[in-house]
Amino acid sequence: MTSSARGAFRYRVVTGWGRDALAAVSVKNGHAVAIDGQGRLLFLTDDPKNNVVILDAGSGALIRHWTARMPGAHGMSLVREGDREVLFITDAQLHEVRKLTLEGEELAVFPWPEKAMLHASAKEFRPSKTIHFPNGDFAVFDGYGKDYIFHYKADGTLLRTWGGDLGAPEDQLKHWGPHGGAFDDRGGTPRIVIAMSDQQEIRRFGVDGRFIDQVPFPGGNPRDIVLFGDFTIIPHLGDQWPKDRNSPGFISIVDSDWKIVSNIGAPPAVYENGVLQAMKSDGRTFIHPHGVAADAAGNLYVAQFSSAAAPLLKLERIK
Repeated sequence: MTSSARGAFRYRVVTGWGRDALAAVSVKNGHAVAIDGQGRLLFLTDDPKNNVVILDAGSGALIRHWTARMPGAHGMSLVREGDREVLFITDAQLHEVRKLTLEGEELAVFPWPEKAMLHASAKEFRPSKTIHFPNGDFAVFDGYGKDYIFHYKADGTLLRTWGGDLGAPEDQLKHWGPHGGAFDDRGGTPRIVIAMSDQQEIRRFGVDGRFIDQVPFPGGNPRDIVLFGDFTIIPHLGDQWPKDRNSPGFISIVDSDWKIVSNIGAPPAVYENGVLQAMKSDGRTFIHPHGVAADAAGNLYVAQFSSAAAPLLKLERIK
């Protein structure tokens, strides 16, 4: 099946890819995906028996799986530290972030930021994603909690807090807001880019938490930001979410000006006088795209939430 994507960004779903592997393990919801340095696909689920499923990205064969005993596993960041790669996994039910090896060994746990005095209890802290800086610092998005951004040193020391109801009105983040994002220093100016899910927009900030600009995505529901060369990949959970939680989603690829150059699983984007018009899924390609990763060849791997029929998909890039 060829999508309606344009130009150099055309894809087709690889039918049956990973089917046998996923049949061999229990999977609840697909949440995140990443490609490690060996070219393996790491697939995050919220099934506490199989939090991380590792597949051969080419064949879709099962390599191994392990659990971090995280029933609310939600966001996963693959980070290189020197000569090793590690995972940061957020858990909205356990109200914490864990740092683990690719084999599942726990290296550190970062609990709710009690000293910030912004939550009445740990239950109000429900982290959705971490993003990472070149110097080893990282930030935790409280995307299902109170919408704050907590910026930590590599050792877990809290440096600053912003977003939520803090600061000037333009610096604040509405609920439900900061679901996913990325540190983006393309162009030489560091930015924190945030996928503002139910607000149907992308917002960009300086590393200090000062608002820079926003990009509306009407009809979308941006769940994450994946840097892809000069382009950016944005999975949308559903075209009418949260009003209609059964509405299917799609994926947008945007250029360096944050203009959509390709919609995968949706008709091409339409701009009138420079304003993006409301988008809608084609209702065929995806159910609820939640996380996406790209391999060296430009193929896409998509984790899907609340999509028992297809929690994980591979899309082959058509040359």
